Amino acid sequence: MRLVLIVPLALLAACATSIGGLPAPHYADAASRGALASLLAGRPTQAQVDRAAENWSHAIGDSVACGVPMRQVIDAGLVGALEMGAMNAAMSRGEAAEVRAGVRTYLGRLVSLVGENRPRPSESRCNTLADWAPRTADAGREAVARARRNGLMDNEYGVLLDLLSR
Repeated sequence: MRLVLIVPLALLAACATSIGGLPAPHYADAASRGALASLLAGRPTQAQVDRAAENWSHAIGDSVACGVPMRQVIDAGLVGALEMGAMNAAMSRGEAAEVRAGVRTYLGRLVSLVGENRPRPSESRCNTLADWAPRTADAGREAVARARRNGLMDNEYGVLLDLLSR
């Protein structure tokens, strides 16, 4: 019986917040599914949160440099902010101030990334990011819709979430 529980836990923990080298909304997705899924996602360390923020920032900055449509970049960045909030919630055991601080900090970073002038990445990276941004935005929209259906949506993030659900 223990093995039946350990294997899924190990697989979920291995997911982290990136798939194929690009960030994904792992913690935000888990949070939208409820307490058990959040528990299974695990409690990240500050180093993991920092690494995830850097991965999201790198993908967003490169997406801008690649010329990915700005709306897709911003939507993916909003998902990144949701992910940072969910990771901060998991790390701080849901302390609201920590969650808000994580979202606020990442939104500030998103604004600076959109205006950043960086060299264009390789064509293959640009092609990958052109596929990643809309898929990530869709995953974020699905998580937001699921959280709302499950009654898990905090009204304090209404503006951010309404932007993403368009």
